[in-house]
Amino acid sequence: MKLTLNQKKALDIERHIALTAGAGSGKTAVLVSRYIEILVKKNLRVGQVVAITFTEKAAAELRQRILREIENRISDGRVIERLMEIKTGMISAQISTIHAFCSKILREHPLVAEIDIGFRVINGIEQRISVRKAVAVSYTNLTLPTNREV
Repeated sequence: MKLTLNQKKALDIERHIALTAGAGSGKTAVLVSRYIEILVKKNLRVGQVVAITFTEKAAAELRQRILREIENRISDGRVIERLMEIKTGMISAQISTIHAFCSKILREHPLVAEIDIGFRVINGIEQRISVRKAVAVSYTNLTLPTNREV
């Protein structure tokens, strides 16, 4: 794969990044390479690296493509022992949506977060209703300046 200048920058593992780009731009390929390179070059455990996506589908695809790339590298004879360790550790990989990642942190620290450990992430119609209620409450509590205050 021929990389663009921005893709090369994204592969600099000495930097933390937020990768955003349009569909078909090679984001997942870059993230797969970056993820594996961080684990190999920094000698980190899989559970020490976080990859966050917006959708569960994207998270599942990223996990699958990382595993496929690990298999390809093992077949090519590259860093076999380390890649086998990474492959085994992928069961504990923190590749998820932002909601799932935040939920994990909150469940690990409910007292600090001052939340009920039995909380759940809402979605669908329940989410839309809650957002509408929050906006309505915010709007009714909004105080607009009078002509004299402007």
